[in-house]
Amino acid sequence: MPISTANESDAAAAKILLIDDSEDDRFLFGVAFRKSGLAGKIIEKQDGDEAIEYLAGLSAEPVPLWPEVTFLDLKMPGRNGFEVLQWLGEQPFFQKLRVVVLSGSYDPSDITRARELGAAD
Repeated sequence: MPISTANESDAAAAKILLIDDSEDDRFLFGVAFRKSGLAGKIIEKQDGDEAIEYLAGLSAEPVPLWPEVTFLDLKMPGRNGFEVLQWLGEQPFFQKLRVVVLSGSYDPSDITRARELGAAD
């Protein structure tokens, strides 16, 4: 279930794109976001394919709500987080989008690769 903590027309509200295949992780992220006291809108996508479709303006949603920050899982079916990072880096409009990787991976090479592909953290 998508989580909205503010009116979509609120221009001052943060716009966050959450890309994670785990429904439980998306739920917990929403709970933490609400408890933090931040106002904003969370746009949830279940995998990299869905996220890219949304960002490219190809989804059924009429007008994409452009994110200010993206939280991205690395290990997903379909296009994984690395592939999403690579796609974002190839799109001039999204090269400055702040992407924070959320992952259960503790592999240092995953961290290095994500940063090389443009992840902020």
